[in-house]
Amino acid sequence: MNYKALVAEAWDFTQEHKKLALYYGAVPAFFTTGVGVGYIIYQYYSFLSSQLFQNWEHKFLTVVLEYAFNFLINKTYLLFPLIITAIIVLIGYFILPVICQGALIQLVARRKNGQIVHGRKGINYGLLSFLPLFEYRLLVQTFSITSVFSTVALALRIMGWNIMTTIVPLMVFVAILGVVLALFLTYTEFFIVIDGESVFTSMTKSFSLVIKNLEETLLVTILMLIIGLRIIIQILFVLLIPILVIAGIYLMTLANLPHLGIIVGAIMGLVGLIIASYLIGIIHTFTVIVWTFTFLKLTGEKESDARSEA
Repeated sequence: MNYKALVAEAWDFTQEHKKLALYYGAVPAFFTTGVGVGYIIYQYYSFLSSQLFQNWEHKFLTVVLEYAFNFLINKTYLLFPLIITAIIVLIGYFILPVICQGALIQLVARRKNGQIVHGRKGINYGLLSFLPLFEYRLLVQTFSITSVFSTVALALRIMGWNIMTTIVPLMVFVAILGVVLALFLTYTEFFIVIDGESVFTSMTKSFSLVIKNLEETLLVTILMLIIGLRIIIQILFVLLIPILVIAGIYLMTLANLPHLGIIVGAIMGLVGLIIASYLIGIIHTFTVIVWTFTFLKLTGEKESDARSEA
């Protein structure tokens, strides 16, 4: 396999189909990145309020819930709009990325094979593969970086630094196990979406395909880590946006303009979120294209056995 040619072809394909990156990459990235920003802010203030640092009288979550309750009591007219917003965010975070992933894989595979399909058709493909893809993501979520970090963070806040010697080695083991599983499950989503296989059948076939093509899979993985760096970029943007927001509010507060600071901080945060979503969407789409091309190539090759002639 010519890896450089494959990646170059995938990048050209990405440039030729930027609307796919916008609709099926950037839009779901807007919600996932936004929730990621909220998650980082929550973790920061949860640690700040814990016994590890300032040891507030009331923990951060309690403060937020009390403030939200009092706010809604005094401004009941905002309850319905906030519920609608919450529903949109939940759909955008949990459901939309799964639909868009299925849509991307199907559209890329079909266009790669010369089929003429409109981008809006991707919604149909995404909905058809939604349930098995969602089931698969729930299964592997246990070993994700976010899950491991959340578990460690919660344990630290409850039990203090003494728990580090016990929980960190365990979490490191779980994280390594997660990386190994992610490698062997590389092609699971493609078996689900392109071949219409069930979740466990797709996982089994992915294990088999990776083992048979371990060198190719590892090299493409390394190449994508060097070129894409999607996770690192996402983390940087997730960290940068709340910093911009807090910095804007802080500077305006120093100038005795707290309300203007909130407005400026919100605008800066929104602009940063839109830019981050677009860049993450492009990189995510490019990553999906590379792996779709790799999957089609590996599964399209005729497998030889010991009786096959050279």
